[in-house]
Amino acid sequence: MSAYDVVVLGLGSMGSAAALELARRHASVIGFDQLRPPHSVGSHGGGTRVFRAGYAESPAYVPLVQHAGILWERLSQEVGTNLLTRSGLLTMGLEPSAAIQGIQHCADLGLLTLDRLSAEEIRYRYPAFQVPDDFIGLLETTAGWLDVDSAILGMQRRAAELGAELSLDEGVTGYEIRAGEVVVRTAKREVHARRLVITAGPWTAQILRDLGIPIRIVRKTFVWFDPLLPDEFAASAIPVFGLPPNSFYGFPNIRGEGVKVAEHLGGEEIARPEDAWPAADQDHASILATAARFLPGLAGQPPANSTRIVKSATCLYSMTPDEHFILDIHPVQPCVVFAAGFSGHGFKFAPLIGEVMADLALEGQTNVKIDFLRWKETRRNA
Repeated sequence: MSAYDVVVLGLGSMGSAAALELARRHASVIGFDQLRPPHSVGSHGGGTRVFRAGYAESPAYVPLVQHAGILWERLSQEVGTNLLTRSGLLTMGLEPSAAIQGIQHCADLGLLTLDRLSAEEIRYRYPAFQVPDDFIGLLETTAGWLDVDSAILGMQRRAAELGAELSLDEGVTGYEIRAGEVVVRTAKREVHARRLVITAGPWTAQILRDLGIPIRIVRKTFVWFDPLLPDEFAASAIPVFGLPPNSFYGFPNIRGEGVKVAEHLGGEEIARPEDAWPAADQDHASILATAARFLPGLAGQPPANSTRIVKSATCLYSMTPDEHFILDIHPVQPCVVFAAGFSGHGFKFAPLIGEVMADLALEGQTNVKIDFLRWKETRRNA
């Protein structure tokens, strides 16, 4: 007889959310992680993440992220910490660009409301952004940022309060299906359960190697600046923002730690999470160049002053070929469900992913519209 209803592998953002939701539904849950999230060896490193519903990647994400926003606000009340700050998001660029057109398309479909700003209006309202005359801005006022570390720790704490057993610093060495149940092995023990939820970030492809999921691991760098003109970058002065090239994005100085900026595109592909290396000076060049071009109050005009950098850090993206998530039931082992390949834009969905994983594990189906995220034959052959 199974000792647990569900085992969760990986207790980062998605695994912690899944463990919490399963515990809410009175399932007996045990979760394992070889590390101690939050940490930088995964896609949640860096302390903050953008929350947005303007989704150039696909309008199918918009209702999902809007529902996730409601769940973040409920979770904030549940854990007693504000996790989602709706400070707004201003995306800037040339009107024909894919980012601007994709976000505008979501608005044209009636899925969200945007304020459109000319370059002159951007410069007047937000002097921090010195954009050229042929740029426009799309302001999503209900977007903002998420407190990553507080979210993960809050979900873990609440899951434990509801009865989930969370074993950090205990890695799983393997699993098998035996007599219709899941048997999970660690260096210390063997655990039996009815269902297995795999949310192991950059380790997921190794665990599910039988499926041949083509996930690439990409090392990314964040940089925090002590701005030359701090008033321009205060939390009360600017929203979260996005700019070309390389999908450059950033946050106001929300915690007094500096202005955090990064590039969504680019980065170094690595074979294994263990191959990642700490942030170094050579990682800063492209970020410095973009900052100097569009944000002269951050570190000066070209060449930007690298001495304004307060700190830098890294995280790991788990990239699918089409950059959409994978949420599904294992095609051969129906007692195994998995969430993988969040491609650098998944964190904002965490509480929703937790609900989906609980649905699939306990019911074998979900009412959440995730068909475009299933591990279909067409995606396997992409």
